[in-house]
Amino acid sequence: MSMGYALTERYPIDDNCKPTAKYGTLGLFKATQIPPEIKAIVVEKPGLDLANGAIGIGEITSIPTAPAIAEAYYQLDGERRFSLPLENTPYAKKK
Repeated sequence: MSMGYALTERYPIDDNCKPTAKYGTLGLFKATQIPPEIKAIVVEKPGLDLANGAIGIGEITSIPTAPAIAEAYYQLDGERRFSLPLENTPYAKKK
């Protein structure tokens, strides 16, 4: 989710916050494109009356991902990137 936001996803909206692109053109990663080193870890906590005792899976981990990837590219090539999705990466789509 957050890797796509940082590297490939474009979600254009109009002045009323209505999406202007079709879902298939957003640039979402396919499951087969995610590095195999990334694993989901579900931590169950007994006593919570929710599915698997889970609360808020994923959203909080999305916050630091884009800046971390931008910093990794900066360390790689010395170029600062300030817009999302990040430009001048192997993942960047041609405009």
